[in-house]
Amino acid sequence: MKKRFNISLLLFVLFTVYGGGSYGNSGFDFLRSDMGARSSAIGGATVAIKGDLHGLMTNPAGLVSTREREITFSYIDHLVDIKSGFIGFGKSLRETGRLGIGISYIHYGEFERTDIVGTSLGSFTSYDYAFSIAYANTLPYGFCYGLSVKYIQSRIDHYLAGGVAVDFGLIYRIDRENLNIGFSVLNLGRATKSFIDVHEKFPISYRIGFSKVLAHLPLMLNFDLIKYQYDQSSLFWGVYWALGGEFTITDFFFLRWGYHSRGREERIGSDNDWSAGISLGIGIQLKRYRLDYGFSGHGALGSKNFFTVTIPF
Repeated sequence: MKKRFNISLLLFVLFTVYGGGSYGNSGFDFLRSDMGARSSAIGGATVAIKGDLHGLMTNPAGLVSTREREITFSYIDHLVDIKSGFIGFGKSLRETGRLGIGISYIHYGEFERTDIVGTSLGSFTSYDYAFSIAYANTLPYGFCYGLSVKYIQSRIDHYLAGGVAVDFGLIYRIDRENLNIGFSVLNLGRATKSFIDVHEKFPISYRIGFSKVLAHLPLMLNFDLIKYQYDQSSLFWGVYWALGGEFTITDFFFLRWGYHSRGREERIGSDNDWSAGISLGIGIQLKRYRLDYGFSGHGALGSKNFFTVTIPF
């Protein structure tokens, strides 16, 4: 179905709403978005989590605990019919670490092009995608590390922008406390091609947080602090925070919840604003397959539904 938007509204949609906050000093904001059902359900607090291929988006060091070979598919039912998703592949390199490959994308649909007086001039599409390749391995004394290189491209009609960026992350494991401490730097790079004549900045971000399995409760508690280099939260010190948990009900069933502080910036006085920043989800392990669902609320803007299938082979 074709949608009629003027260019200024489209740019607002691409670079503000769907980045998930009050941004505006950098481009390629889709790189901030959650792309997995599990990560979205726990509010995006994933910098210290191991064993999830979606760690390519927040901390490539988390690849070290993925299974020998697996593939994951995520689909996001986005706001206003926008569709997005993620495909990831992970493989053990025997004694030399882990390899991860991921493709994330957002497709904004088909738009009707008009002239200044509203005459139809056909249609055009818009999309963003990023292709990542990552390597992760262990270090002595409980550390592991990961490095990712990615190519990014955005398109609006026949205008293209893109570039290359790198991500780096560390995770420190304290076994006696069932505690992981994670740190990552994301989207270090520069645009090599601009939409017109201004090269957009990448949304460089810094994350630090922890993931802890509680001693007397089947709950993994996760907490992240997130700082963007060019854009600031309206909260304390310009830092966003995310909190989430995963209850292990059985070995086959998981309940998840989360909250991201960007929800405060998405409240615009509507009765639906109670959901802004809140997330929920479940996980089901079916023999070798894992199915995950996540819900992310954005107040009056709407909500997103995330679906993920992970298959070892």
